[in-house]
Amino acid sequence: MNETLKFFEQLANCDPSRDNVAFTVINGEGYGEKAILSNGRVIHLSRQEGLLSSHCEELACVRDTGIINVANSLVYSERIFAGKKIVICGAGHVSMPIIRLAKMLGFHVTVIDDREMFIENARRAGADIVMCDSFWGALVKISGGSDTYFVVVTRGHRYDSECLRAILNKTYAYVGMMGSSRRVKIVREGLIADGYDNGAVVGIHSPIGLSINAETPEEIAISIMAEIIQVKNRNKESEFPEEILRDILGTGLHESLPGRKVLCTIVSKQGAGPRNVGTKMLYTSEGKSLGTIGGGLMEANVMKKAEEMFTQENPSPVLMRVNLTAGALSKEGEVCGGVIEIWIERIS
Repeated sequence: MNETLKFFEQLANCDPSRDNVAFTVINGEGYGEKAILSNGRVIHLSRQEGLLSSHCEELACVRDTGIINVANSLVYSERIFAGKKIVICGAGHVSMPIIRLAKMLGFHVTVIDDREMFIENARRAGADIVMCDSFWGALVKISGGSDTYFVVVTRGHRYDSECLRAILNKTYAYVGMMGSSRRVKIVREGLIADGYDNGAVVGIHSPIGLSINAETPEEIAISIMAEIIQVKNRNKESEFPEEILRDILGTGLHESLPGRKVLCTIVSKQGAGPRNVGTKMLYTSEGKSLGTIGGGLMEANVMKKAEEMFTQENPSPVLMRVNLTAGALSKEGEVCGGVIEIWIERIS
């Protein structure tokens, strides 16, 4: 396995419960070097005696995604997140479109219900994991975490309370509960009476979902997922796309994209831009792509640069600067008002 693939393999093996940060030198001494630190400890170095290896103590303090200066070299640091997970408590009629939408949006979906027939419906709708158990019994087996979103859509407030009593003791990114005002009031009062933190109880998103006057199960599902997206995107960092990582390593459920591959990553953005720092696109010599860094003429220019790299035997990575305020892009109606930089590297 070449050094580049070792880097991506190590990324895939990172413990998601730790603070994992990847580093790439994008300008100056050590150009192209890579490193990964987990909880401040080095777990990968592309060069054992390079720039990054000699500044590990400094890198151990970095926890943010962006560009940092290390001994007058520019280094792109990127927090590596686990994939987003959604846990749906209840497998009734509203849950089915939630499952489908969540899968479409790239979430790993777990569904809990104590009724086998309803669990089968969730399985057919595409849930990754289905758990036929009591809500409490299933939830004690789920660790939660800052990447986990809990959706409580059970058939009654007794089950809502059971779920929330288990969930509020965990770490989570979001918890929402469906129900009428009266049902919500009963559940909240019960939790507070039992000693649950008032702030945590008040923080439950209920009534669940954005207020769009939703009526049908599909509309309710849209409102719920829209609220989850709103919460998720308050953090402007982009997680490393699991589908791209799996394609690079050939470990996905489907056959990897054919041909040689270039990975394109937005490493900086000044002003407005179509996507956030950390957004990635995989592009192949067969003209196939996975993901997008914004589309339009800007993305087409990045693809053109990638195609040049396919003609070279061992091309060096390229830091490409794209001005979205004027010139050819403005003629195409793509004026965003910002400047972005994209790191383009051949990986196979």
